Amino acid sequence: MSCVIIDVSVHLSDKTSKAAQVNWERPMLNRIHSKHSHGFSAITIDEQFKQMDEAGITAALLVATKVGRVGLPGTWQVDPETVLSATKKYKGRFFGLMGIDPFSGNSGLKELEKYVSDHGFVGAHVSPHWFGMSPDDARLFPFYAKCLELDIPIQIHIGSSLIHTQAQQLLSLGNPTSLDEIAYTMPFLKMVATNSGWPWIEELISASNKHENIYVVTDKHPVSALGWPLLNYIKSWGTNRVLFGADFPSAKYQEVLSEMNELNLSDQSKARLMGLNAVELYKLSV
Repeated sequence: MSCVIIDVSVHLSDKTSKAAQVNWERPMLNRIHSKHSHGFSAITIDEQFKQMDEAGITAALLVATKVGRVGLPGTWQVDPETVLSATKKYKGRFFGLMGIDPFSGNSGLKELEKYVSDHGFVGAHVSPHWFGMSPDDARLFPFYAKCLELDIPIQIHIGSSLIHTQAQQLLSLGNPTSLDEIAYTMPFLKMVATNSGWPWIEELISASNKHENIYVVTDKHPVSALGWPLLNYIKSWGTNRVLFGADFPSAKYQEVLSEMNELNLSDQSKARLMGLNAVELYKLSV
């Protein structure tokens, strides 16, 4: 695969970033995602870059992850300075995404602006269900407004929460129809729906088709397992709306790339999906 390849949603797995995952439970992961699941042991940022480079990945967007309200079981919040350090060391190969904690209020808004305006982060990222919210919750709109002001895309977890334990009783609040309200209120806000929208794939495709500012990421689940609607969207009328995500480090790059090659995409569709859409949306210099 010789085209530009951008992995648009990557979580760091170094010891510092993993430290907050002591109580992290993912009992459903292997059931949903067994083909690519390889565990979550810590690796250094340098090793993470090496694996990306060896696989021929042009660049990756690194999330300063914020999932779960501080103090609750399973919370995982990564220091954005860790991401910033990686983007400085591997300039032009790693780009930062600022995670959003909707309970952080004005300080969170200032933090988002700081890392975008002062440190070159190219977008934001939020997983509303980790905070007991749907994407159209009013408490998220100040962050959407800030993203609009900064002219950056925001990745929003859409689909099942995939986790339900006594410590993490997360409701699946990410139905794609929740993006309707946001799109009508902020038609110029660039929203990037992650996790392929599973199990509401067709609903997400419909939302993306309906609103020009809604994009789809093919991470978390193998595209071939998600069925004809998403593959057809990639190949035809949604060619400019779908972005590639490998779900690294829980998936191995070589396996994911091999699977993408088996989709029999046209050269144009493959180029758009694997990198060009991300380059244009995030205004990347790669």
